[in-house]
Amino acid sequence: MKYFSDENRIFIEVSEFVAIARRGISATQSYDEDEPYLFEYHIPNGYSTNRSITLDSEFSCDGISFVVSGKVLSADTDSIDIFAPVLNLREAKNKETVAQWRAVAFILGAIYAKKQELSSVTLNTVYYSEQTREHSKKSETVTAGKLYSFFEKCKACIPDAGRAEIERVTVRIPSMKNVKFPYEAVRSGQSEFIRASYRTIAKGGELYATAPTGTGKTVSALFPAIRALGDGRCEKVFYLTPKTTTADAARECLDKFAKNGAKIRGVILIAKDRICMRGGLCKENKKLCPTAKENQIHEAAMALFREEITTVTAKDIQRIAEKYTVCPYELSLTYSELCDVVICDFNYLFDPQVYIRRFFTRGGSYAFLIDEAHNLCERAREMYSASITLDEISFTGPLGEFSELSSRAKELSQILKELLGRLLCDEIRSDENDKPTGLYHSRSLPNELYAIFEKLTEVAEDELTQSFRARDDEAQLRVSFIRDYLFKVKKFYNAICRFDEGFEFFAHLEGEKLTAKVFCLDTGGVIRERLALGKASVIFSGTLSPISYYRSVLGGDNSSSVLELDSPFSSEQLSVSVMHNITTRYSERAKSLPAICRVIAATLSAKRGNYMIFSSSFAYAEALYKAFSAKYPKIHSILQRPNMSAEEKSAFLNEFSESNRSYLAAFCVTGGIYSEGIDLTGDKLIGAVIVGIGIPALSYEREAISAYYDERLEMGVQYAYLYPGMNRVLQAAGRVIRTENDKGVIVLIDDRFDDPLYKKTVPSLWKGMEFIEDASELRERLDEFWIEE
Repeated sequence: MKYFSDENRIFIEVSEFVAIARRGISATQSYDEDEPYLFEYHIPNGYSTNRSITLDSEFSCDGISFVVSGKVLSADTDSIDIFAPVLNLREAKNKETVAQWRAVAFILGAIYAKKQELSSVTLNTVYYSEQTREHSKKSETVTAGKLYSFFEKCKACIPDAGRAEIERVTVRIPSMKNVKFPYEAVRSGQSEFIRASYRTIAKGGELYATAPTGTGKTVSALFPAIRALGDGRCEKVFYLTPKTTTADAARECLDKFAKNGAKIRGVILIAKDRICMRGGLCKENKKLCPTAKENQIHEAAMALFREEITTVTAKDIQRIAEKYTVCPYELSLTYSELCDVVICDFNYLFDPQVYIRRFFTRGGSYAFLIDEAHNLCERAREMYSASITLDEISFTGPLGEFSELSSRAKELSQILKELLGRLLCDEIRSDENDKPTGLYHSRSLPNELYAIFEKLTEVAEDELTQSFRARDDEAQLRVSFIRDYLFKVKKFYNAICRFDEGFEFFAHLEGEKLTAKVFCLDTGGVIRERLALGKASVIFSGTLSPISYYRSVLGGDNSSSVLELDSPFSSEQLSVSVMHNITTRYSERAKSLPAICRVIAATLSAKRGNYMIFSSSFAYAEALYKAFSAKYPKIHSILQRPNMSAEEKSAFLNEFSESNRSYLAAFCVTGGIYSEGIDLTGDKLIGAVIVGIGIPALSYEREAISAYYDERLEMGVQYAYLYPGMNRVLQAAGRVIRTENDKGVIVLIDDRFDDPLYKKTVPSLWKGMEFIEDASELRERLDEFWIEE
């Protein structure tokens, strides 16, 4: 929907018109309950889609002029062909998909009937799968009267959305055009970041930016994006982040722009299971949840819009959702369509299972601001990889003896077992417990997998539909079970369908457990595909080092812009020492514990205060904690444990008090919740000891990544281990200096920090780092550093 003030008209594409209408009126009002189509047949692959024509209709509603338009593949005397792209042809059986495209067909049919003065129109909806290149077609002949009646009913929901669009164009956009920077002064590096970001958004493409702590990354990305909105350089901004803390920082930044006169509309999207106030009842059965119907979503969204909140949060959504008895998650998505800035997690754009379809099915003139981007590579790898065990396919569940899914699952799991067995036959060995173990891997995919998982998905979807319609007491249990089963199977099937040279297939036998896995080696391709759904992307973090590596794995190429900013802090604020005579390799850990404890003690003894000691795993952290506590029982030591509750996390952070005049040694994990995303400013944290180089654990997946990048770039070890590991180190070390008034120490313990490959990744702030021989020399150096304070 777009308002052109010079014409005083709103132009809206037919699918958006339908989406707005469907949220304003219930499905039972929209359609008859009879079988929607009279027949179905497959179209030959040579079916032409090159004869498309545009149909449009202008009408006035509540004093607002609208033009609704859409393309049809072809039009004959009394029939039209409507193009309906889908992921696969099974979607043509899905009730929601059919309802959506049937409504599109009705609107286009009404426009065509009026233009041609027809008494009825045959609507041919052509479903086309870009994934399989298959076509199918559904046809229905509808009277002109029925088409006109439906069109009129849909028009009634449009004026509210139209007024919101007029307000956006005439009030909000002009207010953003000249919005001022929300702080008195621009920090060092900010102006360069702002200019580079604006250029990228204006012309399109990608910017990969390393902006160290203190640069003010959030405002440096959002300020040019808001100005670009005001200048018409983009139509919507998506601020993507993996962390609640950075989402809150973006919200605070929008509030500052609003105080400076920008009439911004923003929303923070929260995952469905977190925002739901009814424990996910809809997952069991939509009939159980009073908020599952969507026919009040439009009214709820407009009520929220009228409150004129700068950035709508989960509490605002939940409050309005309760008042109108609607799903808070669906309300947040609907409201996001009215917003200028959408703040959300990475998965809303990048995850192939849960991305926001209303925005990212076709894309638009969007600006993507991707914060904490160093996390995106591993997150994307998880999203696009999938594994499934034989037991998960051949299940025991509550489906009963007459279940087609149950029988087909057993049949297909046997076929898969035989297939994987053939692949593994030459790889099976006996482990130390005399159990069979084996691993097969290949850059090509066995063709039989497609047929197995396509059939499993089809049968599971059909049985899920049947279970929804069933009336017996066990129906809800079956629905819940099949939905979970289908999610696993579809994730694996979708991973198969995306398989290309950037993926690897694994078959793994461990005892009785047989696993098939599709693993994403190269995330650059899948991320690039998603970035292409917007006009421009600003991809930034405090630690994209080396930036050539991150540009490669985050979807960029040689045409992408790069920006590396120096830290705004002085090297006099930080002491970096490297204990290069101590090894932390797994085989030497027990032997090196006493030496590491002496280094930690020397670090703390130079100045009383709060310190974090980071190591590569929970087991290693616990071993260090126990050894250090036994040797130095008078020093207050605490330990990060896995799966800490919210209360435990809060209590852990509360230990870091600025008023502490004693010693605190907090043993944490690199890559964990305390190694990034927290701000312990001033004397809350004055030092970090980082034990080890943080590299990911050795695994067959990591070895596959290494082999892949060795073939392409001769940098396998760097891409699989070194760069991801050093990023964890840099993030952990980055906790020490957070503001221009902070001062602190970093001590790195591992002989590998002396390797030139590792030295290349260190930030400019570490240029004064020194290599230390032993704990006593370290104590002398730190004494000198703190005396200079």
